[in-house]
Amino acid sequence: MALLRRSPLLTVRALAALGLVLSLLVACSPSAPDEQTPTTTAGPDARTVGVTALLDSWTAALRSDDEAALRELIDSDADPGLADREIARAQALRGLPLSDFGYEITPGPETPVPVDRADALAATEVWAPNVALRYAWADADIGSTSRDIALVVARRGDTWRLVSDADLPQYGRTTWRGPWDFGPVVTERVATGSTTSLVVGHEAQRAFIDDLAAELPSAVAAVTEFAGLGWSRRAVLTVTGSDAEFISAADGFTSTDVAASTIADPVRGGLVTGQRIVFGPTAPDRLTDSTRRTVLRHELTHVAMRAVTGEDAPLWMLEGFADYSGYRGSGLSFDEIAPTLAAVVRAAGPPRVLPEDSDFAAGGSRGSIAYESAWSVASFVADRFGEPVLGQLYDRFAAGPTDPTVTDSVFSATLGFGTVDFLAQWGQWVAEQAAGQS
Repeated sequence: MALLRRSPLLTVRALAALGLVLSLLVACSPSAPDEQTPTTTAGPDARTVGVTALLDSWTAALRSDDEAALRELIDSDADPGLADREIARAQALRGLPLSDFGYEITPGPETPVPVDRADALAATEVWAPNVALRYAWADADIGSTSRDIALVVARRGDTWRLVSDADLPQYGRTTWRGPWDFGPVVTERVATGSTTSLVVGHEAQRAFIDDLAAELPSAVAAVTEFAGLGWSRRAVLTVTGSDAEFISAADGFTSTDVAASTIADPVRGGLVTGQRIVFGPTAPDRLTDSTRRTVLRHELTHVAMRAVTGEDAPLWMLEGFADYSGYRGSGLSFDEIAPTLAAVVRAAGPPRVLPEDSDFAAGGSRGSIAYESAWSVASFVADRFGEPVLGQLYDRFAAGPTDPTVTDSVFSATLGFGTVDFLAQWGQWVAEQAAGQS
């Protein structure tokens, strides 16, 4: 069960909260003299126009793998190694099936340039604009996604050039690194029904990439059979080769203890972008054929349900539903799927409460019991009331947020009885399964 520890909502919630905190910190912090850039001579409009032109040239040089153009765009006092990294990035991008790729200035509070960095450059003007990389995989993405870049640029005369894309942790600014920043990239297009999915990784992970590609069509079909047709039936899987790549690919909101994470952008107008199932570097060694199948279907279920899942939905419903989908049809017994829960129930009696959100991130036996309990909730509902009712329960709880009153009303409206009766019946079912009763 430790292999299934990731909800897309954990990432979305964390991203939203972090964005709010950073905005407040930048907008509300007093302006200390030693944190500001020198007074600029060019107006904001001219500056934005100039840097936008730089970003467009940067994009074009990367996409065309033009080493000379890249070197021309890099400031003479840029970070050591920046030119070499850009050239390696361009080489890794060559031939990749990207339908969109470009850098753009985005709205938001300005980030101060550390004064020592600005003074050392001795440029006409130094700026740290809010910049994002916008990209999309051809066919596999239904829209572009974007990731923040911590960029510093400098103007000498009328010419803007790149200085640094290093993180600025003192201002909460980080640079997202894509798979092309971690070496040459390989991709496998996979037909998943009438759509196209994509597996992205590196040559060192080729065997695992091939395994995932082979498993994807049946996994998408199984999730569709369970969750319904109301999703794109396509996915982008990223196989990472290091902890640093894993954390970056998951936007910083994952643990290297897990085998896979699923992330997505906030839903806007019913459109879900930026969905990625990211496998950690230890996944090839940790996952057997059986657990790879289960993890992939679990994560695909998060992808399938993202459009109807609110930001504050209870994790016991989200993770239980995904785990049920992952194990569905596996033929594994209750003890094989929920060994920690079964042992606790045999020793101390049936569960009496639903897991709290905080339990899922606790790790150890507490985390195991949370996930196993959530799976058992979904399994109990499917066993006693059928999978269509489980789907109805998910839809109602996934709208979120919930409190005891809402929880009671959802159980009553869906199952015909409230929370107290639900806990009693679920607990009895779990006790029977743990005791080996049918």
